[in-house]
Amino acid sequence: MRETFRAMLVLVVVLFFEAAELCSSWNTSFSFIEREREALLKFKLCFHDPSHMLSSWKGNDCCEWRGVGCDKNNKYVVSLQLRGSISDRLYSSFIDDQQPQLYLIDHVEEVVSSLLKLRYLEHLDLSNNNFSGNLIPPSFGLMKQLRYLNLSYAQFKGRIPSELGNLTRLHVLDLSHNYYGRLKVDDDIQWISRLSSLQQLDMSGVNLSHASSNLFQIASVNFLS
Repeated sequence: MRETFRAMLVLVVVLFFEAAELCSSWNTSFSFIEREREALLKFKLCFHDPSHMLSSWKGNDCCEWRGVGCDKNNKYVVSLQLRGSISDRLYSSFIDDQQPQLYLIDHVEEVVSSLLKLRYLEHLDLSNNNFSGNLIPPSFGLMKQLRYLNLSYAQFKGRIPSELGNLTRLHVLDLSHNYYGRLKVDDDIQWISRLSSLQQLDMSGVNLSHASSNLFQIASVNFLS
């Protein structure tokens, strides 16, 4: 009788600790997902959204929001597909309420700061939105989990930061057609060679006049390796 009681007591203790561990794991996962939701809401606040492109971004389940893709198992955000729509390739400066497009109203660094909280983000498409002639922030280079990055037709200008070379998992990088060709590379183009997983690179419309003469050699070696 006494042995049976001890066995039952041990079983109860084991079940208690397993339940506590499961509960702790669930709370940790829930907390992480909540932080991702808050990061997306901060990202949303960085933009003027006259066409209500992000109008679905409300409620507790961010995986149901437009343009947000989550892992089926753990619900972490793995993709943001927020491609806008610019009807005029000349980038007219007026705001067209009928065109799905985001207009930056905050510091572009705040955008990246929010995105960095999405630790499992692999696919990022911000093309065809209006980043108001800002520089591409070097902090994009901290998003080392990215496999796809599209910043085309987004009205960026200035020097392409060499920190993008830290994105060694990238398969696709599209920086094409930004701000009347005022997006440029300088003579330090070696960062492209560090993109060891790159399969597709589009720099159409980028000013390459200051690039080193071995630009195409660097790019071709990267794709052939």
